Amino acid sequence: MAVYHADALVIRSKQFGESDRVLTLFSRELGKLQAVAKGVRKPKSRQRAGAQLFTYGDYLIHRGKTLDTISQCSPRESFPHLWNDLDRSFAASGIVELLDISTIPAQPNSELFTLALTCLFLLEHYDPTLVLSAYALRSMTLLGYHPRLGECAECGAPVKGKRLFFSSTAGGTLCGNCLENNSGRWIRAGSIGFMRQLIRAEITKLDRLRWNDWMRQEIVEILRIYLEHSFERPLKSWRMGSLTRDEVGKQFEGFNGKEGKNNE
Repeated sequence: MAVYHADALVIRSKQFGESDRVLTLFSRELGKLQAVAKGVRKPKSRQRAGAQLFTYGDYLIHRGKTLDTISQCSPRESFPHLWNDLDRSFAASGIVELLDISTIPAQPNSELFTLALTCLFLLEHYDPTLVLSAYALRSMTLLGYHPRLGECAECGAPVKGKRLFFSSTAGGTLCGNCLENNSGRWIRAGSIGFMRQLIRAEITKLDRLRWNDWMRQEIVEILRIYLEHSFERPLKSWRMGSLTRDEVGKQFEGFNGKEGKNNE
């Protein structure tokens, strides 16, 4: 039976049988893969720590006919700060959920792996929503889903004004000539500018960026809508806790009559 190593993050964990778990791992060299961790739900299991969500470790895996099996795990980092703070836990869940739905098995992407791992470390000291937003924008750039920000997604013309129209179906901001036939919502130009900063700024210096509450709410909501449209499925983690709020949508209403009719 073939055996291989995986330097990987646990990005999903689900119960399997009475005492096992099926882990979805994202590996630096191998990409996304699944394997059974046997007996890890037993209190005395020595591999229990390696089966926890967010764990970064070295996995020794036996290749099976239908599903591979983890025979040994050496955790390198368990990120305890992610379990001691609700907002950090939601942000980390948002990162690994997006990593899971945006990738397919056996397609390595070392840059994406490094980005996800770095962001989990940054969550210890940085604003969790800031890290989550930065991860989303940067990962989409790496994967080719980067939204057009500040230029028209339809015609490429510069988009100016205090408020800009963002359409997920079109793939970003739209100019006045192109927005008529697209659904979307308005967003302040300052939020669009901040999203560009989240992509360009050095990842380890995100704490130097400053945003206010309305900007945070606008950006997270726009990103959630854009990502859910891109991958055609809801992002459960992004809808939980304090990361998104229902009142965000209400802030857009009345901004201009158009938003009420064309909200995505």
